[in-house]
Amino acid sequence: KEKMKKILAIITFLLFLLLLWYSYSSYKECCGGSEPNAITKKVKEPAVIVKKQKDGPLVYNWNSGEAITNDLWDAKRKEILAAMADGKILKITGPYFKEEGESMGITRAKSAFAKLNSTMDSKKVEYGAKLVNYYDSAKTNRFAGTDFDWLTRNDNITEVDNKALIYFPTNSTKKLSNVNIINYLKDVAKSLKGNNKRVALSGHTDNVGKAAPNKRLALGRAKSIANELIRLGVDSKRISTVSFGEEKPIATNETSAGRQKNRRVELEIK
Repeated sequence: KEKMKKILAIITFLLFLLLLWYSYSSYKECCGGSEPNAITKKVKEPAVIVKKQKDGPLVYNWNSGEAITNDLWDAKRKEILAAMADGKILKITGPYFKEEGESMGITRAKSAFAKLNSTMDSKKVEYGAKLVNYYDSAKTNRFAGTDFDWLTRNDNITEVDNKALIYFPTNSTKKLSNVNIINYLKDVAKSLKGNNKRVALSGHTDNVGKAAPNKRLALGRAKSIANELIRLGVDSKRISTVSFGEEKPIATNETSAGRQKNRRVELEIK
């Protein structure tokens, strides 16, 4: 019995040493043990992906209406002013995020005009705002997005939004023999070269006369503009015409000035 007890004691002691060694090895591998030069293993942090900053000659900060320029601005400013011409107005459209409100876009557009350092009559400038999509770094990085568009505005043509309104004299289907209109249609024809865009023409009249003849008159007006574009080299397959007659006035028919605005062809490039 004594011999068996000694053997069991030795086995128990050896198992205790083995367990102690295993515990120490596990601790050393996990936590670096008690060695003075042990290096603790660090967990690699995930990379933070930041969207590339939008930049340009004219930029803004989040929730600020002040336009900020850089060394690219002078060339851009000269380019904008070089396109100035009689019978045109400059529309400046400022960007804004939904969280900032539409008025911020207008404020930015006005600040952009001030940066032009021009003697241009402020009456020849219009301001607009456009909603832009929010992105991750918008609040920390500067962003661009201002549009400068010269729009035709004279007695014969008014460009508004994405349309041009071409006015006609009373009871006439002939386009006005006016340099403004001729030059404008030439520009339209040039803008259609090298792309697949189409021209949509809709004819309109005032409410003088009967509805059926007015509808025919309006179609004739649309076709007269189409024929001029075809003469300037635009493929007829890229032009569509429709007549609304007196159905869609944009001004009152109670005054001669209002009726004059309603006698029109609307030209839209799509």
